[in-house]
Amino acid sequence: MIVSKSSLLILLLTLCLMTGLLIESSHPPLPILGIIEGFDKVAHFSAFACLSLLICALFLKLSAKKKVPILSAPLLVTSLFGIIEESYQILIPTRTSSLYDLLADILGAVFAIFVANQITEFKNRNSKTISE
Repeated sequence: MIVSKSSLLILLLTLCLMTGLLIESSHPPLPILGIIEGFDKVAHFSAFACLSLLICALFLKLSAKKKVPILSAPLLVTSLFGIIEESYQILIPTRTSSLYDLLADILGAVFAIFVANQITEFKNRNSKTISE
């Protein structure tokens, strides 16, 4: 299998985002997260939706599939990373681990898979229309 430059770029962006999330988890939470009720969960949902979108893009580039199944590698990788991140936060004195944060991570991943499939479907529909 030949890996394209765009696949390597997506992989690099994915690893950078994962590294950034772990670095952010090493520090006390941002003050804004405590000011706005629920903003912490929105931040988790958004960050893991972005991570999952990158993983979905890589999955679609590297596989022959035209759709990302809900129970697939992107959801597994994102969920495992969420578990790792929440477990890591137990070791940081200024952080706490939360199952609700993990749930927001997983829901963000599921949402991203839905969005990735919608984008792929739209793209495929438009490419068929253009070629006709």
